[in-house]
Order: sequence, then C-alpha cells, then structure tokens
Amino acid sequence: MKVILLEDEYLLNSNIKEFLELKGMLVETYLDGGELLDNCDLKADIAVLDIETPGATGFEVIEWIKQVNKYLPVLFMTAYTDIESIKKGYSLGCSDYLKKPFDLDELWLRMQQLLDNSAFTKVSLTNDIVFDLEDEQLYNQDEILKLTKIQGKILKLFVEHKNTVVTYELLRDEVWNDFFIKINTIASHVKEIRKFLPKNMIESVRAEGYRLNLH
Repeated sequence: MKVILLEDEYLLNSNIKEFLELKGMLVETYLDGGELLDNCDLKADIAVLDIETPGATGFEVIEWIKQVNKYLPVLFMTAYTDIESIKKGYSLGCSDYLKKPFDLDELWLRMQQLLDNSAFTKVSLTNDIVFDLEDEQLYNQDEILKLTKIQGKILKLFVEHKNTVVTYELLRDEVWNDFFIKINTIASHVKEIRKFLPKNMIESVRAEGYRLNLH
C-alpha cells in the first residue's frame, strides 16, 4: 500500500512518514503543495493532505487529484475547525477530516477505514481507467466502457488475480461454470477487453492463460 503525504511542518511530516512505514506503507512525502503537483504521478492507494501548505494548498491539490483519479481516498489533516472549511473539503471530494493535534494511532485507524471501504469496489488500472468489482464494469473517468457480461467477469477474475497467471481452466470454472469453452473463444473476449487497456497490460502466457500486469 502506498500513501501520498503532504504536510509542511517538517517534524510532523517525518513522524507520520516513520510511523506509516513501520505499518508497512510506502510513503511518498511532500512539504510543498506545488512540488507535489509538479512531481507526483498519483500512483497510490490514499492521499493524506494538510490544507495550509506553501506552493499549493491542500484544497488545490485535492482538486487536481480528483481530476486525475476521482476514486482515490483523500484524508485532510487540519487545524481548521470552521464549518465552511469543512464543507469545502467535502465538496471537493475528501473522504474524511482529522483535526490537529491528533494521535498517530487515530490517523492509522482513519486510513484503514478508508482503504477498507475503497479496496472492495473500485480498482484503478490507469490514471483514467477504473474497474468496479461490484458491478463488473469498466470506466474511463465518468464514461462507461462497454463490456459484455462475460467480458466483465473475465476482467474481474484478472483484477482479483493481478500479476499472477489466470489459467484457461480457472476461466472456464469461474466464468463459464466449468463448461468447456475453446481457447479461441476465450481469446476473442480478451481481445475485446484489451482494446480499452494499455498495450501489454494483459499478457498472454503461452499454453497457460493470461496475466494482468498491474502495479
């Protein structure tokens, strides 16, 4: 799991980074919002942002985040207590607020809750393309990318077994309920799915099946 951290107070930034790394998280950390906007590729599972930061505020950063990946959970850490600031954060798409000062264990609990809520539904395949495991549908931002029911089930299986080989046997068991389907038929469905994804994201594994390469 990877977190993007924006906090301009150096000591707090360092303490949070060290704490989250002890929890097994990868932490991409910034002291300046402008630096984040210039350098971050947004390949992460959650963002934790201060609001009052130099270069660009947390509000400006979340606006950018939601343009790139609207499904990424965002947690604000802030000393702001006025209702208008809180309303603004939620209107921009933040998932939760944590008021300073706070205990690092509380931060971790809030993050776990957001990660648990997001992990079961939407999976980002690229910055724009998201697969919803619940409705087995593929989206490019707000646009639905048309998959057949069979293709949705195939892609769900690939996502659930990302970076490992999904065999022809497993596909027959899970998608066609153990009914014998020719490999050419499976390949035809995979070919249609590939049209929506980056080249080589779905890799053919000779005589075995397919692998969805996702990092």
